[in-house]
Amino acid sequence: MDRNGFLLTLIQNGLLIKTGAKPKLPIQIPKVTDGMLDVYRIPLEHLYYNDENGRIASAISRLENRPAPAKDNHNPEYNLLIENMVVEDNPAKLKQTKKSIKESGQKVFGYVLADGRVIDGNRRYTALRQLAKETGESYFFEAVILPFTYELKTERAEIKRLELAIQMGTEERQAYDPVDLSVDIYQTIVVDQLISVADYSKEAKINKKEVADRIETVLLMQDYLNFINAKTNAFHIIKDTKLYTPLYELSKKLSRQFPKKGPIYEQSKITTFALLSKMLSVGDDIGRDIREYYKNILTTGENKDFNESVEDTINDLQDKLEENTIHSAVELRRALEKTTPELRSISSKFIQTMNKHNRGKNIESFIGDIKETLNVLKDMEKGGGLTGHLNFNNFSKDQINEIREYLIQINLISKELIGIYDDEI
Repeated sequence: MDRNGFLLTLIQNGLLIKTGAKPKLPIQIPKVTDGMLDVYRIPLEHLYYNDENGRIASAISRLENRPAPAKDNHNPEYNLLIENMVVEDNPAKLKQTKKSIKESGQKVFGYVLADGRVIDGNRRYTALRQLAKETGESYFFEAVILPFTYELKTERAEIKRLELAIQMGTEERQAYDPVDLSVDIYQTIVVDQLISVADYSKEAKINKKEVADRIETVLLMQDYLNFINAKTNAFHIIKDTKLYTPLYELSKKLSRQFPKKGPIYEQSKITTFALLSKMLSVGDDIGRDIREYYKNILTTGENKDFNESVEDTINDLQDKLEENTIHSAVELRRALEKTTPELRSISSKFIQTMNKHNRGKNIESFIGDIKETLNVLKDMEKGGGLTGHLNFNNFSKDQINEIREYLIQINLISKELIGIYDDEI
């Protein structure tokens, strides 16, 4: 692929036609002035999708082997692959764009780099590609050609700033999916180190705290993907299972609860991953249930005991998950079906801990729970050991022995508790 500005060569040779539009950049870019900018009608075969675009990069993560960017005459499979991803992202919006272009032409210009990389206008470019195939007619992408490529890091930084200003700094643009946005922030700031948190915040009109929170969430997403034995860049699994918001909230809770991280932080993180997997496997209301966990266990004194109570079970759960690599949300759900005993055990401990916490919320409910236990025992006494219409003939010997053991434990624990209260009087 040409990396040296093929489109600029076409301009110099008079082979590209100007539309007459004279745009203004939404931000200032060194060495580029508004007077240098024109919109050109570019043949579609000279263009290719930008695999560094936040939405596209997230979609590509579904693939086992990430294809290298290429124009149609070098590798038509690349553009076709991304085209299909753009279609699937929002079919209704694409249909609307195609209809508008077919009836009135392209109303909004895009931006491309000197080598043909499209950095703004993916849906318009896709609509034009499809119209050309459907009608057999020649279509052109109207766009500003920036005198940059991705070869130089300094130029990539300016390209990213412009992309943010266009794609996320304008109200009428389609909002980024939260996973796509967070991955784009992480890739831009942490991996590629193109711009700072402050720069991203400014150009994308997102406050710096949220940018930092989203970076932490990506790190947590990677940890969860590792927990379920998936590749750490398989972010589509997070998107398809709708786990982003619970992980985003978890990131903030853990940061406040364990600012220095440490062993308890790590243990609490793994415990939460197991709970999320349990909720996902049985179709629970994950948002509601995980918030109850954050409120009543993670941020309370119950957290340490709960972590310890499920530690061995979680180890068994992970052993089973490590048997096969997870590539999709469907495969994750299938893998979790094989861990039903472990998930049930974790669920049981979770319910017990929640009940324990709720019993201790206030004095009135605490005393009420004790009274209720007493009332059950009184009913059993009146009924000759049973309550209601139950009959001993309905019980097996094992069940009778089980109840007897419970009563012995109640008797022993009651004696110890009476001594504690004697000391308080």
